[in-house]
Amino acid sequence: MVGDLIHCVDGGGTKSRARLVDAAGAALAESEGGPCNPSTNLDRAVATFNTLWRSCAATAGLNPDKLGNVVLSIGAAGLYVPSARARFLAAIPQFAETITLSDGYAALIGAGGGNPCGLIAVGTGVAGHRLWPNGWSARRDAWGWIGGDRGSGAWLGRKALRHTLMVIDGIRQRDGLSERVLAGVGGRAHLAEMISGVTPDRLAALAPIVLAAAEEGVSHAIEIRRRAIEHLTALARVLDIGDGDSLYAIGGLASVFAPCVGERLRHALALPEADAMHGSYLVATGRAPGERVIDEVKA
Repeated sequence: MVGDLIHCVDGGGTKSRARLVDAAGAALAESEGGPCNPSTNLDRAVATFNTLWRSCAATAGLNPDKLGNVVLSIGAAGLYVPSARARFLAAIPQFAETITLSDGYAALIGAGGGNPCGLIAVGTGVAGHRLWPNGWSARRDAWGWIGGDRGSGAWLGRKALRHTLMVIDGIRQRDGLSERVLAGVGGRAHLAEMISGVTPDRLAALAPIVLAAAEEGVSHAIEIRRRAIEHLTALARVLDIGDGDSLYAIGGLASVFAPCVGERLRHALALPEADAMHGSYLVATGRAPGERVIDEVKA
């Protein structure tokens, strides 16, 4: 590793965080920002990253334009897409060295301290990760909100939005869920505008509406929640977690779904030992392996 400082970034689909640490891992500064997913919105991801870096640099008393002794270790949503990663890295400041990871892998390393384990990340998107003793890892889902992220906040919001549109079209009966969704987007007059500019984080903003409606007994909301739990349970199963393996859960919806998934698996989901930024630090310093993904879930 080149450099005396490490800028560790956890870029999420809705919220991002950064921590500037020294080579021993002592935190010098931390900051928070908005979405940082280069595969869905490059300009916004770059803007978020720049804000995170300049905030950390200011707190630590550094010149943000002098990067000769700073390593960047970033785990961000969408970085596994080669074209998005290339455009993002070309648009951000050039550090002494740059290490890229998927956001889920950084979280996996942080959760288990670099030891073999599994992880389910449930937030705006969804990903399942598994680290094997040989240093290879498996990644499942994380396909994005259009075709994947099953059981995520964006998935919940998309299901609720589609249900609401079917109610408006007279295909389904109006119910408590459609009414709540309409209120959440500002009424029917704002629907077209919302849909035309829809992004994963905007869909995920509807997730609390779905979950609240399910708690209040709204049948379609209950069905959406049930399907989300099924998707997440199936994702956990393909990671092939044994009785002696740790399985962690992180993300904004982990507290909602982890107990349900754990009950179905008969394997409790644990709280992570540390966060994704610490995972990025462990990889940057060689204390944990870099991300090497295999196609099949096996050692």
